[in-house]
Amino acid sequence: MRAFQPSGLSLESFVGRRLLALLVALSLADVVILLSIGLSTAAFVGIANEGGIRKTLRARSFEVVNRAGQPVLVATANEAHNGAFWVSSAGGKGGVSIGVDEAGNGNMTVNTRSGDPLLTASASDVSGGALRIVDDEGADLVFVGTGDRGHGLLMTNSGQGVNIFLAGADSAANGGVLINSRDGTNLIYAGAGAGGSGGLHVNSRAGKSLLFLGASEAGGGVLGLWNRAGQGRILDAD
Repeated sequence: MRAFQPSGLSLESFVGRRLLALLVALSLADVVILLSIGLSTAAFVGIANEGGIRKTLRARSFEVVNRAGQPVLVATANEAHNGAFWVSSAGGKGGVSIGVDEAGNGNMTVNTRSGDPLLTASASDVSGGALRIVDDEGADLVFVGTGDRGHGLLMTNSGQGVNIFLAGADSAANGGVLINSRDGTNLIYAGAGAGGSGGLHVNSRAGKSLLFLGASEAGGGVLGLWNRAGQGRILDAD
């Protein structure tokens, strides 16, 4: 996957469903809502009341702590003065973080209990949306997003970092699917050629063409067969 270097969907519904699930999962019996007013930080900016009901509550930070006083949910602003939301375990690791980067793009990260980020979802006006799943060393396993030509792209890598599956579009904006061996050699390619006709290529483990089944530019069927030495013939129905 490193050879492709993809550049990075609206995530509102994606984030919204998970945020709601996280809030519902919190047990109100096990948490204490802490709204601290620090003299040095001036936490509360103002409260507006209407008919005895608090209409607006403004603060620089909002924390939910467990019975041991450990923060397990934090809503605050990051260094870029954009919003940030964080839910963690009792030990302060793992959990989910949702925020906005310096450019104003939304992002979400899901971590393991040890704090390793294994899933990220992000959005950008330049590169579009992207979903990445990585291993515990940060190497990409799955990427769903936008390729370098602006087309949708799905890539899957092995645990050794080798691209073994790719679905996307070629330079002519036609769809294609590649299945590779564990060392990255292309074994099967199914897609459309420059003329838009479909074709299926089957290669040897050394990457040499052995079989082609598809359509010619004239619209007829084509069958090509080759041996391991590269010798063969092509049958064209036209």
